Order: sequence, then C-alpha cells, then structure tokens
Amino acid sequence: MAALIVVGSAPFLARHSCCSAGEPPGEVTSSSDSPAADPVERVLAGSKPAWPRTWELSPGVTLRLRWRIDTDAIWSSQSPANVATFGNLSDVVGLRRAWIGAEGELGDRGRYITEIDLASGNVVPRDIFTAVGKPQEEGEYRVGHFREPFSLEGGTPSKYFAFMERSPVNLLDPARNWGLGLFRAAPSENSTFAIGAFHAGTNAGGFQGGDGNTVGITGRFTATPINEGNGERLLHLGIALSERVPENGVIIINQQPLNPLLDLGDSSTSPFVPVIRIPARFQQLINLQFACANGPFWTQAEWYGTIINQTGGGDVFFHGCHVDCGYFVTGEHRGYQNVNGVFGPVKVSRPFLRGPAGRDRELGWGAWELAARFAYLDFLDPNTPGGPSGQLIGIRLPTATFGVNWYLADHLRVMINYSYEVPNEANSGSSVANIFGTRLAVFW
Repeated sequence: MAALIVVGSAPFLARHSCCSAGEPPGEVTSSSDSPAADPVERVLAGSKPAWPRTWELSPGVTLRLRWRIDTDAIWSSQSPANVATFGNLSDVVGLRRAWIGAEGELGDRGRYITEIDLASGNVVPRDIFTAVGKPQEEGEYRVGHFREPFSLEGGTPSKYFAFMERSPVNLLDPARNWGLGLFRAAPSENSTFAIGAFHAGTNAGGFQGGDGNTVGITGRFTATPINEGNGERLLHLGIALSERVPENGVIIINQQPLNPLLDLGDSSTSPFVPVIRIPARFQQLINLQFACANGPFWTQAEWYGTIINQTGGGDVFFHGCHVDCGYFVTGEHRGYQNVNGVFGPVKVSRPFLRGPAGRDRELGWGAWELAARFAYLDFLDPNTPGGPSGQLIGIRLPTATFGVNWYLADHLRVMINYSYEVPNEANSGSSVANIFGTRLAVFW
C-alpha cells in the first residue's frame, strides 16, 4: 500500500527499489521518469513496481518495510530418564518469529532500522537503532538496540542461518542489547572490526532491572584472506571478547524464561540447560571462529568460553563449541556479507516459485541444502554455587543435528531438522531426547 505525503499542496512521494533485506537502497526513481507522474496513480493503473517498495518521505529520508515470519512445528521423543529429569517436552506448533519493521536512509551518510517481534504476544524490540557513517571509510556509529559484535552464528541473521536454531552453546552470546558501537570494514572489505559499550537488562527487551543486569564492552575482529564470488570461495577467521560487570553483583546464565521446545529468545536456549546464578565481580566472554567455503560446500566452527570471577569462591569456567557443514545439492552457495563479516543470503539459481526478485531466472526445483552440526557445551564446574538444597548445578550437553533446507525462492524456504541430544545433568546423569522440527520461513 502506498502512502501519500503532502507538503503545502504538492505530493512528493517517490519510490525506489532495493536489492535485498539489509542492503542499502538503490537509486531513487523520480516520478517524472514513469508513465504516471504520481506513484499512487502508477499502482492504481496496474503497473508492477519493484518489490519491496521504498518511499522517500522527505529529501534524503526513505522508508522501506521489512518483515520476517517463521512458523514452526516441533515434536520430541524422550527416554524415561529424560522425562524424569526434565519433564515431558510435549509437542508444539507456533510462531518462532513474527517480526515487522522499517528501515531507510537518513541523508547520504545515515540510516535507521526499527523492528519488533510479536511472536510471544508481547512487543519485543529487536533491531532499533540509528547509524551514521560508512563502514569502509571512517566507520559506522550505531546507537540503540542491536546485536553485540560477537559470534559468527549469532551475527548471521536467522533468515540466512542453515539450521532452525543456533547451537546450544550460543547461550554465551550476549545477543541484542542497548548500546553504542563502532563498526568498521577495511576499504578492501577483507577484514572487519567492531567495538561497543552495552547495557543488558533481565527481560527480553532489556528494559527490566535486577539480578543479572550487566554493563560491558564487546569487540570483534574478522579477516577473510580468501573471499571470491561473494562467498563462493571463502576463508573466514575471527575472534571476539566481551568484558562485563554485573550491576547487582550476580551473573545469571540462561536467564530468559525457559520454553519446553519453541524458543522465542534472541539467542538460542535449551530445555536441558538450567538457570545458573553466580555472585560475581565480573565476567569475561571469549569466542574463536572459523569458516570456509568452496562452491556448494561450506563449513564453520566456533569455540565459546566464559570466565566468571566469583565473589567468595574460585573462578567459574564454562565453555563449548560447534562444528557445522553443509552442501548445496543444486550447486548454489551461501552468500557472505563483507562489511559485517557474517554469512548472508542464498541466491536460488532456479526458483520453484518466481517472485519479484527472480523474474529473470528459469523456473526449477529451487535450491536444496543438506546440513549437519555437532555441538557440545560443558556448564559443569566444581566452583559453581549449589542449588537451594545443596544440589549440584550444571550440565554437559552433546548434540548432533541434521537438516534439509528447500529454498523455494530467495525469500522463502522450508526447513527440516532432527537433533539427537544426550544431556548429562549434574545430579541425575545422562539421558536421551530426539527432537524433530519443521519450519516455513518467509522474509523481506
């Protein structure tokens, strides 16, 4: 639907097209270049404008709608020991994400994004920030609510991620918080550097205070000594650090409310990982990352670690890792976003459904991707404080995940995942759970 903006008596609404979500808008198409002078008249006349549409609200200020919907169906089978320890996970069908928002330009050196998630039934902020500057020049300065520059799997947008959820150890990624950051990329776009100061609240939107609040500084450096064909041949290396101070003297691991299977958080959670409270003076987070690609084959691996300086006790050390790989049977490859140092969109060579972004491509069976991941987290440390009745708190969790992704078009895919999980709880020992999931993902 077009919007009409009037200054004095003259409408000056203009529209231009954009390549894909997250990319800067293209050149403005003035109304004088089109058969109908008024963009509203062009729509009413039955023309087919480029999608998604971008409107110029005033000289240099644009608006483009963006949205993302993930609909999941998840079911599980559990061993008797797993049910006794963690309860019945049951089955669930629901919205994993229901994001809606807008983005645009603010003059020739600024931009903004505002996006909320409605999947939980509440308004939860996701990306809400303004930015000034160019990453390849002096750098881009951001202020607002955005993802801290940390892990590769966390920084890769969910709409481009190869699995329905990130690895369980992604719990150690600080995810989105309120802050101020600087994001830079080398002029050659073969390296990136980002740093920022952030405040993390205790609820999903970061507004609520209390135990678990932290303030911190997070930084990330990546290098791509090999990057050809927008990620077709790629070698990615990276490191990230985060130093955090708890405002109330308490660090909480896995603080957000646990959901049996349908995860609604910004970072991954797991029904098997307990909430861990540690009185502490500060926390350090570490991430090492690696990725490579050669045509349709790709792989990535990360190690996460955290050192928590406990008050009245020894340091607590948790860590984990994941190793992923995938292969496009139909020959496509994962894209790579040079200025962000993360994986990007997949361009489907022969889409099954031909939308506005693929009108020049031959129809086919879409893109088919096979993916596998092994993940392991170790949240057992003898220095971890015990529970209310003195019980041990912690878990080790190896997980194997296998997936099939069918990209019907650039912005539409069906995902099928199977995970074999063997949680080893500190008190009850090992048990087994099998989790199956499907997703219909649509985004612009």
